[in-house]
Amino acid sequence: MALRFLKLPSHITTTPNSTFFSLSKSHLHKLSVRWVGAQMHIPVRSFAVAKIQPPKKRKRLDEICVERFQQYSRTFIQSWILQGKVFVDGKVVNKAGTPIPDKAVVEIKAEVPKYVCRAGHKLEAAIENLGVDVSGKVALDSGLSTGGFTDCLLQYGASFVYGVDVGYGQVADKIRKDERVCVIERTNLRYLSELPQKVDLVTLDLSFISILLVMPAVLNVMKEEASLVTLVGKGGIVKDPLVHQEVLDKIIKGVENNGFSSKGWIESPLKGAEGNTEFLVHFIRTTQQNAE
Repeated sequence: MALRFLKLPSHITTTPNSTFFSLSKSHLHKLSVRWVGAQMHIPVRSFAVAKIQPPKKRKRLDEICVERFQQYSRTFIQSWILQGKVFVDGKVVNKAGTPIPDKAVVEIKAEVPKYVCRAGHKLEAAIENLGVDVSGKVALDSGLSTGGFTDCLLQYGASFVYGVDVGYGQVADKIRKDERVCVIERTNLRYLSELPQKVDLVTLDLSFISILLVMPAVLNVMKEEASLVTLVGKGGIVKDPLVHQEVLDKIIKGVENNGFSSKGWIESPLKGAEGNTEFLVHFIRTTQQNAE
């Protein structure tokens, strides 16, 4: 690198303590300027550059499965993981919380369920055995949860389903993203005043204590000629058959007092989550209620 200095003619005045440079007026008009070059070597430092790789993103195995296999509920996925039916890069991983890289190859080798959860099979039994007409109907599914009842209704030809639940974030993506479904979360059916349209069919997957409490709301959103299918026995373990019958009779009479007629009942083909026996009852709204 070269530096250049400006050299000016000057008279030097010296004092005991310092030296000053001055220009006389007589020389100003004759001032000549020339550049003097000087060489200067400036050392250049070199730096080593190291690329820092960001930490690889990892997620829980069950979270990755829910994202990639949105047609299945988290319940099914976690069950498959425990059963050793989920493979990560070709190896079985049987712990749902195992951290997995985003780029890992994840496979599920399991029988594909018909419905997003077990509840679908319960409603299917009622439809098949109790003659419930679903095809082309607009339905309300209260106690939506993962969406088993709604999935069953759609597969049996329901044209549209309003899914109501007091919870949030439980609905399987397959159901949530279906254009034929309107998900209404954080809502207690008991306080639901209206829907955009009256429904032809209502399904209830509620505790037996809640069934009679929601009947006014059920009537409010129903068409005059409508059906009701309710699950009875949820929310408690009862082993005594006499108690089963007592609870069933109480629910049937209570619903009929609200303007319905029972068309029959069946025992659910599947036990409840806690091993309790459950029943499904089919009702038709009566003409007497219509007249009122």
